[in-house]
Amino acid sequence: MSDPSSEFVDAYGAALNDYLAGGGEAALQRAYELGRSALAQGLGVLELAAVHHIALGQVAMAANGNMAQMIATASQFEAEALSPFEMTHRGYREANAALEISEKRYRLLFENANDIVFTTDLDGVFTSINRAGEELTGYRRDEAAGINFVSIVAPDFFGVVREMLRLKRAGEVDRTQYEVEIIARDGRRIPLEVHTSLLYHDEQPAGVHGIARDITERKQAEQALIKLNERLEDEARRIAHALHDEAGQLLSSVHLALEEFARELPSPGRVRLAAVKELLDQVEEELRRLSHELRPTVLDDLGLVPALEFLAGRVGKRNGVAIAVQGEIDERLPAPVETALYRSVQEALTNVVRHAQAAHVQVTLRRVDRTVQCTIQDDGVGFDTRAVQARRGDRGLGLIGIRERAGALGGTLMIRSVPGQGTTILIEIPQEQSATSDSHR
Repeated sequence: MSDPSSEFVDAYGAALNDYLAGGGEAALQRAYELGRSALAQGLGVLELAAVHHIALGQVAMAANGNMAQMIATASQFEAEALSPFEMTHRGYREANAALEISEKRYRLLFENANDIVFTTDLDGVFTSINRAGEELTGYRRDEAAGINFVSIVAPDFFGVVREMLRLKRAGEVDRTQYEVEIIARDGRRIPLEVHTSLLYHDEQPAGVHGIARDITERKQAEQALIKLNERLEDEARRIAHALHDEAGQLLSSVHLALEEFARELPSPGRVRLAAVKELLDQVEEELRRLSHELRPTVLDDLGLVPALEFLAGRVGKRNGVAIAVQGEIDERLPAPVETALYRSVQEALTNVVRHAQAAHVQVTLRRVDRTVQCTIQDDGVGFDTRAVQARRGDRGLGLIGIRERAGALGGTLMIRSVPGQGTTILIEIPQEQSATSDSHR
């Protein structure tokens, strides 16, 4: 609290004297304004009472008449001057009560949340953890206090966590989302999806608040999806080779047999046999097309970019669409990544042909930072992304399939489309999932 200025004391005395002289409501309004001024100057109730005592003493020395009546009247003036303090105190009590309710609600959410809720300082040292965190990690909260988050993270995720902490300490980001694996007290590795945000004190970063979700079941589902896709690809490869090799050999045998048979036929018969051979040529071409769509051998033999160029050439020629492929990746990617990206582009081009009414499509494959990116951009009619992704039609299911293939490898799918302005599909797969590999059959 601060001492009242002489100007304030004089103003209060003058207003009190005016009220005692019959100033009425106007003088009481001045008392209220003086009370607000006292609050603004940082004066407290005791300081204002002292000012009133000084002013009343000055008035009493110069007054003649009923002293008790004068003191009673002056008390009304004092009460009006104190009313801003009363309103402020009432507001404080209400705010404090609301804060207590809010804290209780937060504590209930904190303790009963199914996800881990925690706080750390800017170095990553735990300052609090909820019951779910205790149960999942095996550390009691009194044991967790003082443990650095990095110390329970699996070694292969040290870099990710340290980078997130560095970004936060530097103030470069306010919120982060990432996946890590921690090592529980009993040695189990537990995958977590972590969301964090900065805590502030006096407008300066002071700590980190985080929510971590156990994604063990999701990771298991992703691995199951990867294995299922691998089995489907193996079966598609087997059928494709059977169509290309075995059925192709049978057709070649039929062609040779027809050639021998044709030499024994008269000229009219050879003409009719030529029509049969044309039909066999069409069958052979259709078998080659089916074999390629099931599993292109060029993908296994030469890699993703040549396979995409071959796919773009066939789809473009068959449907009258100009499809260009630009590949900025020279080395081979792991077989699951190449397969996922190939199938995703294949599905995207199918959607373009069926729905987009596009004249041009650009497919681009490149590395950006720590990810492999595949972009499919067309100049077609576009669509409402929310409406399409919400329904389960052909295009909706196709996009879901692309998203699931990317998600199984830790990747993401982003779609930008506006009716009348074309569509851009961006598939990103983390570099950790796409490091160079020789795992090609």
